[in-house]
Amino acid sequence: MNYLVVSSHPYEGSFNAAVAKTVVETVSKNGHSVECIDLVKDGFNPLMTGQDLLQWRKGQIDDPLVLKYKAAIDKADIVVFPIPLWWASMPAALKGFCDKVFQLGWAYSYGPNGTMIGLLKNKKAVVITTMQTPNDYYNNQLQNPITGSFIKDTLQTCGFEVLKHFQIDQIATGGRAHAEEKLNEIRDYCFHFK
Repeated sequence: MNYLVVSSHPYEGSFNAAVAKTVVETVSKNGHSVECIDLVKDGFNPLMTGQDLLQWRKGQIDDPLVLKYKAAIDKADIVVFPIPLWWASMPAALKGFCDKVFQLGWAYSYGPNGTMIGLLKNKKAVVITTMQTPNDYYNNQLQNPITGSFIKDTLQTCGFEVLKHFQIDQIATGGRAHAEEKLNEIRDYCFHFK
């Protein structure tokens, strides 16, 4: 199996970075191939320019990073997204990744009635969100926007089967034991990837 980890956190000492590292190490120990994309280290520009949009509509791409990212997704069986939630949503780097990489004609098409048809049907995803906000508040008061905008409206619309969503809350105040417990849950899950 081939795995791809798409990281979007700018700080290497963050809990989110530890999550990405845990996934990479665990999958590698299982004997699987794993590639890691670090959007921040790559210097990926999330801004969709007018020229980018014109090309995107024609199914063309000039950005070498977008071509690299599409090739990495093509190669992967499972894509893992460790995502820090800021203002209840994903960082700009990951939003721009979705905007530029999940392109019409490659990630999805339109059916005769105008509905979107996912073209990445052979892909699976694991989403791991990290935040300080308590889960109950995020789910009930904030309506869990990542589930709607990213998991359902982006990944599933493009054809991904989302295998699991780890929603890890209170990362700043939960303490070291809380962090280790969550990393162990991720390790255990990754050891059972098939």
